[in-house]
Amino acid sequence: MSVDPVVQQQVARLFRRAAFGASVDTVNQWAAQGYTATVDHLLSFMPAAQRPDNAEVILAQQMATGDDTQSQSSRNLRLFAQWWFNRMATSLYPLEEKLTLYWHGHFATSFYKSFLLGATMGQNRMLRENAGGDFRALCNLVTGDPAMLLWLDNAYNVAGHINENYAREFMELFTLGRDMYTQDDVVNVARAFTGWQVSNEMGSFNDSVHDHGMKTILGNGPADYGSGDVVDLVLDHHPQGPVAATYVAQRVASFFHRPNPESAVVQAMAQSFMGAAGQPYPIKSMLRTLFLRPEFMNDTLTGIKCPAELVAGAIIALNTATDPTVGLTTSTSTQWAAASASMGQDLFAPPNVGGWHGGRAWANTAGALARYNFATTLADQVANDIVLQTLDQAEGVPRNTVGPWMNRLGLLSLSATTQQGIGQYLNAANAALDSATTITRGILAILLSSPDYMLR
Repeated sequence: MSVDPVVQQQVARLFRRAAFGASVDTVNQWAAQGYTATVDHLLSFMPAAQRPDNAEVILAQQMATGDDTQSQSSRNLRLFAQWWFNRMATSLYPLEEKLTLYWHGHFATSFYKSFLLGATMGQNRMLRENAGGDFRALCNLVTGDPAMLLWLDNAYNVAGHINENYAREFMELFTLGRDMYTQDDVVNVARAFTGWQVSNEMGSFNDSVHDHGMKTILGNGPADYGSGDVVDLVLDHHPQGPVAATYVAQRVASFFHRPNPESAVVQAMAQSFMGAAGQPYPIKSMLRTLFLRPEFMNDTLTGIKCPAELVAGAIIALNTATDPTVGLTTSTSTQWAAASASMGQDLFAPPNVGGWHGGRAWANTAGALARYNFATTLADQVANDIVLQTLDQAEGVPRNTVGPWMNRLGLLSLSATTQQGIGQYLNAANAALDSATTITRGILAILLSSPDYMLR
């Protein structure tokens, strides 16, 4: 199949960033249809709640809720993280899963406070069902989410005894950024957020403990504001203009594009993002603007894949996923969840309310060693039929399996450093009289641990 090499590079980059990667064959198929068509394809998923495959998510939440009667451990949690990795690897809607992963870091909530697996998986379901929808609605849902209510103590925020934790983080981390509000705003937003409680792992509003006094928020009021009013004030009525749209666009671009996105890109995204007062903030529109920007389309590899991206992409490329509808039992393997955690990203347990910093934070000695160990372990565990098929494509010559592995991993080219490393490995392996299958697996391990595959 003949495709424009520029479009091929653009589509490959899009799949790395808006999904979890794709084989070279898949990249070429979509490149033949055009870059814009590929963008629209990735964005075309309908809300998860309207699809039959959401049944498996509901089942996982129900099983997690049932597990809350048992003693809790990190292993129990990782069973559900393992389920999510399989979901990432088998979903027909990879951008939806990528967005769910992003929102998990944006609205960072850890299991290790509530110790309620049902609430944790309920939040995962809620983030997925709204991943590409309306940010305004998402903010309101997060505010009443039981995992968040317990994580940032808003379940204990009542009239006369306010707790400021959620109010502060809602503005600083979720919507506005630092220095875009005052301490008085924190106090009044906390008062507006009073009344939310958690019972039986469900969030509910109790008007009898809500503060109905007059409040002034971001220069607006005084009025008897409630939690929904706070969301509207933050999104639509900040005295400095569309601060929230710009802040969220910048964070989204930092995840999907590059750690320090260009100002012009962020402003264009913000313009597509914000609606009129009280109207939806369309997440997909913001993303489409980003994906069609020349800065995104023609970018170079600048970001380091987060562990979850790395693990999910490798599972897809090497066909090591299991059916996510298979029952979650204590005998289920948790190796992918454990591998991600060893690299610094323990799903459902971000280190703090700021989530994972990402970018250069992934480039540390411990993380690099864990990534190498993951690559070698995965290469050893790839099914024999895949290895033999790869050797067959290479006419039985191990050194020629570099190309087939590159195709699976979506690598269009290799750096001189990676090529040199493969050459040195082949010389040593041949001298040691290693078998063809051993050498082939060794080549795969080098590719999986190479900068070419680690960057996106």
